[in-house]
Amino acid sequence: MSTMTLDDLQRVLWEFARHRVVTVAARTGLLTRLAQRPATPAEAARELGLDPLATAKVIRALAAIGLVSGDGDRFHVVETLAPLLAGGADDITPFIAHSHTMYDAWGENLEPWLRGEPWTTRARDPEGVRAFGTAMRAIGSRIARRVAAHLDIGGARRMLDLGGGLGQYSLALCSQHEGLRSTVLDIPPVVELARAELAGSGLEDRIAFVGGDYHSTEVGAGYDLVLLANILHQEPAASAAALVRRAADALSPGGRVAVVDFQIDDEQRQHPFGTLFAINMRSFGDTHTEPAIRGWMEAAGLGEITRTDLDPDRWLIAGRKP
Repeated sequence: MSTMTLDDLQRVLWEFARHRVVTVAARTGLLTRLAQRPATPAEAARELGLDPLATAKVIRALAAIGLVSGDGDRFHVVETLAPLLAGGADDITPFIAHSHTMYDAWGENLEPWLRGEPWTTRARDPEGVRAFGTAMRAIGSRIARRVAAHLDIGGARRMLDLGGGLGQYSLALCSQHEGLRSTVLDIPPVVELARAELAGSGLEDRIAFVGGDYHSTEVGAGYDLVLLANILHQEPAASAAALVRRAADALSPGGRVAVVDFQIDDEQRQHPFGTLFAINMRSFGDTHTEPAIRGWMEAAGLGEITRTDLDPDRWLIAGRKP
């Protein structure tokens, strides 16, 4: 049994400030600039049009957090993270910017929601759809490559990617398995953006996009793999179970349903990320336990159920149709 001290509590209370420093540094381009090459605070402020005093204080805070290192009066993002923040193919800056927006909503809504009031949401305009899709791709592409490395789908020819966003999982799996073709289903505004994003990938003839609702749009059958990546947490238990059954019904014999989602302990009270993310899903979704997901798979007729931990907060749970 762990015991939290007053010092521990004070550190928790400062986490919001740490988050804001990092996300604002990302949104203003400061992290990208320091990931590309070292700079003094004055140089970074001048190049980015920022206030010199504020820039110097933020950079010093980033150094204290451990995100940047200093060599004399010049600073740069630490070596382990620089490739992820320098604006290249693996850049996660869009996801960091998204987390800023997400926690703004927490600040506005968490207390009223706890008091029984509705959580206010704003419909995404086209730019909001693009920003969200780019953020999910930024963080999801890395996990997708891990899925492709760990998921044994030898001989699979047809894949259905339900709620597949910009196609990052289909892209990773089709790149790993030469004979695989994928159909990605998502809402029409996302599909329109995804088609443009896929252009030039070399996989345009193997990844198709369909606009629709993953609860109801006809998807056919005969798939060797149906992927539910970061989908079940958007649904309450009954709806999540129905989606697993829908995925299983779309399989050929021997095909697999693969669920990629956030981990949580069986009692839903010990895993910090899983419990916090459950709050983010409010009443429309949840962080579902492994026994729950296994139970839905078994009820849908799937067997040979396996779990692979992709990182400390995400798992891959897959089941096969007899």
